[in-house]
Amino acid sequence: MNKPYEIQPLRLQGGWTVELNNFYECEPENCNDIDAYFVEDLLQLTNSKYNLILDLGWYPDSDKNGTYKLFLINDYNWEKPLEYFESRNTKTIVDKIEYWTNYGFYQKYL
Repeated sequence: MNKPYEIQPLRLQGGWTVELNNFYECEPENCNDIDAYFVEDLLQLTNSKYNLILDLGWYPDSDKNGTYKLFLINDYNWEKPLEYFESRNTKTIVDKIEYWTNYGFYQKYL
């Protein structure tokens, strides 16, 4: 049996709370169990001081041909995200998460 993947490490600035974390260190091309690791609900971070939500999912759920979709939401307005990004590359998504959770980036929305 293969060793399970580890949770993806992230460098986040203070003020963010991890609400949900099913985001693992694996690339979709190299993962043997797409159904377990690539689902709609991967990661949700909140910044309650500024009413921000960062949400990551894999769409379509459990589809090997899917993609990561990353959203930055303000005041629970899911219809009009502040930012949207998609990629199939885990490292690219990690870089974007770390960038978007940096105060220097999101302060323009405050």
